[in-house]
Amino acid sequence: MSENLRPVLKRIIEAGYQLSADGLEYLRTLEKGTREELMRRAIQRANASPDELYVLDQSFLQSVVEETRKKPEARRPLTGKKRGRPLASEYDAQLEVVEDHPAEPAGGVEGFVEYFRSRYKKMEGILRERMDVRDAVTIGRALKMPLKSTVKVIGIVTRKRARGHRLFIDLEDLEDSITVMASDEETVRKGLSILEDQVICVEALKYRQDLLIAKDFIWPDVPSKTPRRSEIPLCAAFISDLQVGSKLFLDDLFDRFLRWMNLEVGPPESRRLAARVKYVIIAGDLVDGIGVYPEQMSELAITDIRDQYEAVAALLSKLPDYVEIVVIPGNHDAVRKSLPQPPISEEYAKSLHQDERIHMLSNPSRLRLNGVEALICHGKALDDVLSQTPGLDFHAPVKGMELLLRCRHVAPIYGATTPIAPEKEDRLVITSAPDIFQMGHVHIYGSKRYKGVTMIASGAWQGQTSFQKRMNLIPTPGIAPIVDLQTHQVAALDFNRLGG
Repeated sequence: MSENLRPVLKRIIEAGYQLSADGLEYLRTLEKGTREELMRRAIQRANASPDELYVLDQSFLQSVVEETRKKPEARRPLTGKKRGRPLASEYDAQLEVVEDHPAEPAGGVEGFVEYFRSRYKKMEGILRERMDVRDAVTIGRALKMPLKSTVKVIGIVTRKRARGHRLFIDLEDLEDSITVMASDEETVRKGLSILEDQVICVEALKYRQDLLIAKDFIWPDVPSKTPRRSEIPLCAAFISDLQVGSKLFLDDLFDRFLRWMNLEVGPPESRRLAARVKYVIIAGDLVDGIGVYPEQMSELAITDIRDQYEAVAALLSKLPDYVEIVVIPGNHDAVRKSLPQPPISEEYAKSLHQDERIHMLSNPSRLRLNGVEALICHGKALDDVLSQTPGLDFHAPVKGMELLLRCRHVAPIYGATTPIAPEKEDRLVITSAPDIFQMGHVHIYGSKRYKGVTMIASGAWQGQTSFQKRMNLIPTPGIAPIVDLQTHQVAALDFNRLGG
């Protein structure tokens, strides 16, 4: 191999990609300078691609060259401000909304059926992308197969119940239904974490005409992946649950976060990190709201919903002028409670809408930050998932998030405490694996890597509420998770400890 190609190949590998044989031959035909510039642009485009690219081939490289000829890359000059300006101020934001489908309400019984048809079809498509599911048959065909046949079927879980050491699951697809029984210890253990209303594949032995004996449960799950990376060492802060308006809002901690963002507090290393924060993502519950729970008025410092949002706007205005802010609603915000939730309207949050740096989006939302894809949800569905799944509890919400990734759905359970709007399309399906998955709501911080996805359970900026005391739930307020978009390392800054 030519020594001139080694630096380019090393750069490709470090970015998480491979080069095909024809791609390598194509690079050999280029001059050194052209080759290095091409790989810089190719990696940048691959990072920003909505598809999960792993191999850069000749056709991809040639398309990058062609695109460059048609439209030369616009280089943003440095700001020209005094030396020592924060790194994040020297680059324009690259923020894209990846998924923003308008709602198509579907009322009545037919609407309910249409919603679940959409869910089934989307999830069936995801499952059939797996090599071990491509031979799955319809339930109708399984019903016609002879006894003792080995079969795989895909269906929505309509009911789950345990009898002694056995687990029974009722499955249905678009036409038929069947019952699945799990009896051996390992299969029962796996089956207990299945959620009602999720779509799953079952490998089983046909025992009776309408009864299958489960050999294995196959989840949609996310594939193992190499996360997309920013070419620029910028960072994003993923916070949630400010609960402004509550008497328990910890304004001193949030003020410390704002001063840190402005490089006014913290040791030198911490300030260097702050200087790289280009995005602040807020995953809902900006305010405590009005009438969200009984006797809430006695716990409010601000008793008008518009005044609560004005207070939020005043706080966010103190963030550095080069920072882009993304806001989605939560269950305390002034929007409909059913998922998916629309953006907080200008009617209630006029000042937030008037700030050009603030992007008011729906819950959930999928973004691209310098090529890194992030799925942002408030996380109300964690109430149902954490309370109904053996082995999970509210002290580790990130484990519930992992289960949702395995389900490929941000709110699988229908009819529990999380209201879901019947629409013609199920917009809560996780259609592809994000690079970052954020939820809030539970007020407990956690972070974990799962198959290349960085999961962040954001904490809160509110002290322990009376409800949390009754639940013996101790929140972790004042922690700001900062994600390096280039390395995907997470730094959890605790502003209870970070002094001036």
